[in-house]
Amino acid sequence: MFRRKIGIALGGGGARGAAHIGVLEHLTSIGLDIHCISGTSAGAIIATMYAFGVDFETMKRELKQVNPTPFASIKIGKLGLFENTEMMEMLKRLLPPNAQIENALTPLTIKATDLITGEGVLLSHGDVIGAVMASSCVPGFYLPLEMNNMILVDGGLTENVPLSGLKFHGANLLIGVNLNGNTAYTKPNGILDVVSNAMDIAIDVRTKKQLKEADAAISIDLTEFSRTSSRDFDRLVLEGHKASLQKIPTVSSLYFQNRFMKMWKMIKEITPVKIPEKIQRIFKRDDKERIPKSLTP
Repeated sequence: MFRRKIGIALGGGGARGAAHIGVLEHLTSIGLDIHCISGTSAGAIIATMYAFGVDFETMKRELKQVNPTPFASIKIGKLGLFENTEMMEMLKRLLPPNAQIENALTPLTIKATDLITGEGVLLSHGDVIGAVMASSCVPGFYLPLEMNNMILVDGGLTENVPLSGLKFHGANLLIGVNLNGNTAYTKPNGILDVVSNAMDIAIDVRTKKQLKEADAAISIDLTEFSRTSSRDFDRLVLEGHKASLQKIPTVSSLYFQNRFMKMWKMIKEITPVKIPEKIQRIFKRDDKERIPKSLTP
């Protein structure tokens, strides 16, 4: 009998990553059985904590205490300015000693990007804290991880919502959580804003195309929330809960969406004539959804 293996991919978004906790809380509350989990950047942090069995209340308590912009941890090197010491120390407290990705309670993968080849790197084995630090390394800001002739930084550059990690573990029903579900960007007030918006646009264009591979995409517009401050932590958790409740109110609704989309794809493949645009709009997924296709090494 066909067995559904549900995987969930958590996207990057800085301090906005708190919304992922709300998503996971809701999906857990409706009894969704998560077969595997993957994450990029902020999503890698939450995915790792979940995969190693850290409860949601502990996640909230610990993450609220972490400074997203740790200027006190300055460690100037030729490849970066800061070391994310607070995050490393927090993960060391919560995870088993010398935790390895392959030993997670829920199968886990983490996405990073190699600055030498420009390709995405799917991390499925080895030191989990090092992998998380690499995946959440903002280029030029944090010190990257150098290993196996690679220089690893933020996975969002190649796959901001890493569906590839779910496929690696054999998932056949893919859920993607995109924290950049906005349709517009904040008006820049300075050079840093210009650079930030430009990077977001480049990532989001790719994400939008890759998101089409998800069976269910939870795209959340968090434009009003800061990427660098945890002051709205509780509100972000609530936004994640609300968005996931709206998209996946029950487990059966997820299965229905999955069958519906498979049917729509089959209709498009076998229909010899062009389907009228009005009918397409009925079937077509929300154009706001966005997630990147995997670029495995």
